[in-house]
Amino acid sequence: MVEKKPTLFDFLNQIYYKRMKYPYDKKTASAYMLSLWLSHDKSLINIVHKICKYQFDLPDKVIYDYYFDKVPKGRRYIKWVKKTESEKKKDKDIKNICEKYNVSKRESKMLMAHLERI
Repeated sequence: MVEKKPTLFDFLNQIYYKRMKYPYDKKTASAYMLSLWLSHDKSLINIVHKICKYQFDLPDKVIYDYYFDKVPKGRRYIKWVKKTESEKKKDKDIKNICEKYNVSKRESKMLMAHLERI
């Protein structure tokens, strides 16, 4: 039987439930992504903030171990942030401008911003 490769969410669950099922993998769950996801939970903001200033100075494994030790055990629900319909429409409009006028994405955003002011 082929064992599934762990995802970022598997590593987050290890932190939440204090169960080490998989060895830490920096490529799957970088310290930056762990911090990003953990910071969405208001009760964990202080824990994330304490290590945030060392984010790029410490090895990812050290930051993972810190979260594993400091995050209280328990079930957590972190809402996945999705684009709203207006953001999706704006992205589609930007893409259409890029294709129609053969300009960069940055230039089309500037054009859209200018048109919104008018």
